[in-house]
Amino acid sequence: MLLIRHAEKSGDPADSGLTAAGRARAHAFVAYFQDLRRDADAIPAPAFLIAAADSKNSVRSRLTLTPLSQALALPIDASIADAGYPELARRLLDDHRYDGCTTLVCWHHGQILALARALGVPAQSLPSQWPDAEFAWLLMLDYDETGRLAHTQLRGQELMFGDRNPVNG
Repeated sequence: MLLIRHAEKSGDPADSGLTAAGRARAHAFVAYFQDLRRDADAIPAPAFLIAAADSKNSVRSRLTLTPLSQALALPIDASIADAGYPELARRLLDDHRYDGCTTLVCWHHGQILALARALGVPAQSLPSQWPDAEFAWLLMLDYDETGRLAHTQLRGQELMFGDRNPVNG
């Protein structure tokens, strides 16, 4: 399972969309998530795309996944509101259609670490916060055949100019 924050926003409360940089990141995800690797191992392209539901304040999660959705001919499930992450976590952990598949979840940074904890990631394996200005982190969660969390990795996407590794700053 892969967790990302939506792409760049303007900071204007009246702007629910992405900035030009955010749109560029969303388009760059098309190649990025089809050729993602961990060490020498390829990670299969996403089979499921999940975004936080649109709200009056933000449609950014869905917009972030739209170019990838179009390229992969996959629908975006945007049926759960940002604060509904416990419901999403239960579904991802209990519904066997997600087993053995790459699922990409795009969420808001205010709830993404709580979502990760609801997915079984120990708090000590996560940063204390997801910085407001950080749009380039990727949280990778691997589950074993019994459904137990086997490995967690937080890394920088290193996709756009200025992206950095969260460990090395």
